[in-house]
Amino acid sequence: MEYLIFEGSLRMGDSKDATMVFAQDFEVSQCATGERELLIACEGVEILGRDEQLEAAAHPVHLDHTVVGRIRADDTRFKTLPVLGAGPHRVRIDVSPFHGHGFCDDFVLRRVVLKCA
Repeated sequence: MEYLIFEGSLRMGDSKDATMVFAQDFEVSQCATGERELLIACEGVEILGRDEQLEAAAHPVHLDHTVVGRIRADDTRFKTLPVLGAGPHRVRIDVSPFHGHGFCDDFVLRRVVLKCA
């Protein structure tokens, strides 16, 4: 099964007319206990700074209340996800608040898809 959670053009970052948080509720029609994958497509993701700063500067992604990883590039796939029971769930992406040499430029969120086997 494939769940299209978001498709569009949402500017994310800390500039004017951008948002620091994306959150979207969605409904899973049956339990997803097999293979699961969350795909996030963006445009313009650029994490700046030294290697040791990249983890803090990348953008955390939550599925329900679990951090499943961080966005560091335009196309990101998360394959280690919690089991999803039938019913409501939420995906949330936070723009990293990390300041200093590891700051990020604004980017555009294009698509969020959950795939379940």
